[in-house]
Amino acid sequence: MSYDLYLYKKKNKNITENDIADYLNKNLPFNKSESDRQWDYENPETGVYFMIDWNEPNTEKEDLEAWDSFDNFEYLNFSLSINFFRPTYFGMEIFPIIETMIKKLDLYILNSQDEIDSENPLKFNDGYLQDQWTRHNNKVSIDHFNELEFKYMPLEKSNYMWWYLLHHSEMEQEMKEDIFIPRFFVVENHEDYQLYTACVWTNNLPIVLPKVDYVIIRKKYTKFFKSIEEDGFVAYETVIKELGNFFDDFDYLSIPDLKILRQQNADRMANKFNSLKIFKSIEDFGVSVGKDGFVNVRPE
Repeated sequence: MSYDLYLYKKKNKNITENDIADYLNKNLPFNKSESDRQWDYENPETGVYFMIDWNEPNTEKEDLEAWDSFDNFEYLNFSLSINFFRPTYFGMEIFPIIETMIKKLDLYILNSQDEIDSENPLKFNDGYLQDQWTRHNNKVSIDHFNELEFKYMPLEKSNYMWWYLLHHSEMEQEMKEDIFIPRFFVVENHEDYQLYTACVWTNNLPIVLPKVDYVIIRKKYTKFFKSIEEDGFVAYETVIKELGNFFDDFDYLSIPDLKILRQQNADRMANKFNSLKIFKSIEDFGVSVGKDGFVNVRPE
């Protein structure tokens, strides 16, 4: 089930299908498609994806009547497809990309899902399509929640993870110090079947620590002349309680609750890091869930 949009132009405009293809080739990031008639956006950091197709022109009479019957508009044979049953942040990332393209190329959209006018190509105000997709996505997710056994994550937690991951690569590139910037994991717990966020922290290395539910720590130390390695889950609150005084607050692009551990303090707190009590092993805690593997609503 998806939210589908179709691209049109005013007949008196010079924009061509090749112009759209050229724009996408130059401006759409993360295109995984190898076809020159399809663009498959997939952000490796956030997991957000959607698809754009350059379709063959209509030739059947029924199709021509449905798509090419407008006096003032010409169908450009491009369609956009955004899946439902996804976290809200899919729309937050996708629709600004679509809005920018529509403005740059002076395009119109035939939106068969629109409650006001689903039969004519239109221009929409910024945020209109995103809000509409979000409402529809929430409704169908609730309607099918039990049937399809969806997993749930609160909106605020989900959006925080997305905003951090959206800027993860940028943060890595701009960081002048040798500091580890972890990614997020989503894990479904074996016992309560709830979703939790986590990140990895290895061997007390310098780190930018986001606010997560759990930190997956990896210890490596010597005890009684033996080399010991341990890894597992430690609650974020425990990390902050035991080691918080070694961290500084870190301000980056208004991402809240970031903390940074620099090399000097990482060296000082090595013993304390290795004394952290692991709550559960990775295998015992739960299983990983994809960034598209949950929704932000559920039946009341």
